[in-house]
Amino acid sequence: MKKLFVIGLITTTIITACRDEFNIPEYDSYVDSNSPSFEIIYPSVDTTITGKDTINFEIICKDDYEIDSFFFEIQPADFSSELFTYKTAVNDSIYIFNLSYPLPTKDSMRYEAYVKAIDVVGNSNNKVYFFTAK
Repeated sequence: MKKLFVIGLITTTIITACRDEFNIPEYDSYVDSNSPSFEIIYPSVDTTITGKDTINFEIICKDDYEIDSFFFEIQPADFSSELFTYKTAVNDSIYIFNLSYPLPTKDSMRYEAYVKAIDVVGNSNNKVYFFTAK
């Protein structure tokens, strides 16, 4: 009886240790099906900013597991200035984006901002929003 118990214990240990080779699923594994989210703190969507030479962007990006990368682009809506692009690898569940962007002109201008975040399994979220600087 003791030998049968030992053989069963050894067999169970081998099968458990080799579950990848036998394609035994791992039931307690986490499946990330949620896209990252972000909160645009400043400048907010469709706002008007007056009397500033620079804009201090603040965006908080979160994911329930891990953010792989974060993208940010800004350009005047009339394409009168070059596109500014920012990209970074994150490898964390939260990322706080802070950027001081010098305005290319003192004239009243509407700007288009593009924000995108991708998590480690490829889920992504993006948003295009506008604001005006006078």
